[in-house]
Amino acid sequence: MKEILRDVIDSTENRIGRVVSLFIQALILVSVVTFSMETIPDLEPETRAILHKIEVFSVLIFTLEYFIRIYIAERKLKFIFSFFGIIDFLAILPFYLIIGIDLRSLRALRFLRLFRILKLVRYNRAMN
Repeated sequence: MKEILRDVIDSTENRIGRVVSLFIQALILVSVVTFSMETIPDLEPETRAILHKIEVFSVLIFTLEYFIRIYIAERKLKFIFSFFGIIDFLAILPFYLIIGIDLRSLRALRFLRLFRILKLVRYNRAMN
């Protein structure tokens, strides 16, 4: 099972790996765009609701990816504290910190969502 997941998550040598990689990259870009759109002051409530649904979907996928990466890692702690492990964690952390808590005074935490841009580094061939 780990090998199959490793081929899907870590490899772009096969079709499904490439599709997953492109999907995650597109989701990162969509997530950053929706984050930017949320800052527009006079958005309609329906638009805010759609943006929130996109945010929830994105975070769920990023969380799943993060836990799969931990699961398939040969040295789990090494991955968790690696550059990419920390970036993946910081990309999802603000969502979970804000759930159910009024953190208006800590809106800067939302800025941490921009760490999702750094997730794109993982998919850059030049970096690899």
